[in-house]
Amino acid sequence: MSKVYVIVLDGAADRPVAALGHRTPLDAARTPALDGLARQGRSALITVIGEGIWPESDSGAMALLSYDPLLQYTGRGPLEGYGLGMVRDDGRVIAFRVNFASRDESAGTLDRRTARGLDDRHLQALAAAVRDQVSLADLGVRFDLFAFNRHRGILSFTAETGELSGQVTNTDPGFRNVGAFGFPVPDFDPRPLPARPRISAPAAMRAAHVVNAFVERSSVVLRSHPVNRERLASGDMPANLLLVRDGGDPPKPLAGFREKFGCSLTIMGQIPAERGLAELMGAEFAYSMPEPGETEAAYLNRAVRQVLDARTDVVFLHLKGPDEPGHDNRPHDKRRAIELIDSGFLRPLLEASGPQDVIAVTSDHATPCELGIHSDDPVPALVRAPGLEPDDTDRLTEGQAAGGDLPVGRAVDLMPYLVKVRP
Repeated sequence: MSKVYVIVLDGAADRPVAALGHRTPLDAARTPALDGLARQGRSALITVIGEGIWPESDSGAMALLSYDPLLQYTGRGPLEGYGLGMVRDDGRVIAFRVNFASRDESAGTLDRRTARGLDDRHLQALAAAVRDQVSLADLGVRFDLFAFNRHRGILSFTAETGELSGQVTNTDPGFRNVGAFGFPVPDFDPRPLPARPRISAPAAMRAAHVVNAFVERSSVVLRSHPVNRERLASGDMPANLLLVRDGGDPPKPLAGFREKFGCSLTIMGQIPAERGLAELMGAEFAYSMPEPGETEAAYLNRAVRQVLDARTDVVFLHLKGPDEPGHDNRPHDKRRAIELIDSGFLRPLLEASGPQDVIAVTSDHATPCELGIHSDDPVPALVRAPGLEPDDTDRLTEGQAAGGDLPVGRAVDLMPYLVKVRP
């Protein structure tokens, strides 16, 4: 039986960058494997969610898996918490994303992603101190904090009695809530905001009070922690503040993937939200990411075998490499990340997979280097399938995809098309 491989290059889509000769990183990269796929398949520019909606990796993945975020997404925090087993739909538990950030009140500065400079040992030490030393017992609430990926975390609150609502605003000034989605705030005032209820309900008012108390109490612990004293002594910014964002209602049940398509699915990713999506749609899930001390090249080589060994009909793999350089405005590093995926993953995948297999390569969102954040730009998508007449594209780039013949306009339509062309 043929398989469908969906390879998602996190944040690979971009805009022309002056440092790359006014080309995008995809256009500037040397990608012989992708070029070969393009010559054998069809391409298109696809809208991930909708105009004016900045996708995150979770909502982008949801769309690419055929579930419309405009109808079924309830927020990143609840979905991540669900994937970690921290959220249930009983009205008593709410969850948020957090950033370990740095605030210098005297200088009036706020770095929203300071803990990117932390190694995991220090990140976990800070999270453990917050869990051990902060109490919300006087508010009738327990909390849990899970830290990961150098500067991120998931925070949940559980009411001992009564209810809580995740419908509260962010304390992170860099993003504002609009429904279930977060939108970047340009030129934001660099100071944390108080959480406020987004709806007129006692559960939301209580939740806002709990969030504000937690932020204040946790900052006391973080400011005095030895890790941060070390960072200050060495001239590094301390991770002395938790910024809270992306709260919302518990995830909605999703139609089963097998029931929708008659196919089994494995999702391989690096974020708990993808595990949550897999559980909601009845799919298999496996974490796929570099091990501590493992090079990106070694990981990609291992990921090829992981994908090929999957026993399901459809395999969905999320590769993070290009996204972080996009956030940091490092276009040359983003180009190199794309090239490494091409040589270290796509080339051996193409060599080992069969001609009857369907292969799709796309992105979950754009992360334009000169913006440093996600955007609503359409992303290129490429599909090679047995019997599919190629179009005239010979590279996977934003410009060429705009002239391709792949009959897919939105991310939610990609999976139905892939299942249809699967032999």
